Amino acid sequence: MEDAYKVEPNIREKLSENFYRDEFACPHCGVADIDPLLVLKLQELRSAIGRSLVITSGYRCQEHNDKIPHSSKISSHVRGLAVDIACANSPDRYELVTLCLKLFKRVGIYSGWLHVDIDEGEAKPQNVMWYG
Repeated sequence: MEDAYKVEPNIREKLSENFYRDEFACPHCGVADIDPLLVLKLQELRSAIGRSLVITSGYRCQEHNDKIPHSSKISSHVRGLAVDIACANSPDRYELVTLCLKLFKRVGIYSGWLHVDIDEGEAKPQNVMWYG
């Protein structure tokens, strides 16, 4: 974990116009190894929607990921290629999904959040949307 980007208390590293590294940090270990391309796409989404986005889950260390019920053992979060975005109501969900489908090839819809990722790994099908 020597190369990991560990978030330091009281220090906010700006990654884009509207996102900071600490928004993507694992709650277990404080590491926030998030892919710059993912941040770029999230900034495009944020600019298109015109309001803040709340990241409920960004980077996850394997230990933290393993403790999340029903989380994939090959989760894109562990590689810093995925985020979950808070989404509490149907009109916001519709707007977010519509915009996400223009920017992401993998979108998951859940009660209370959306999952988006840029994982193009062999085990990850592309141009998919799922409901969980």
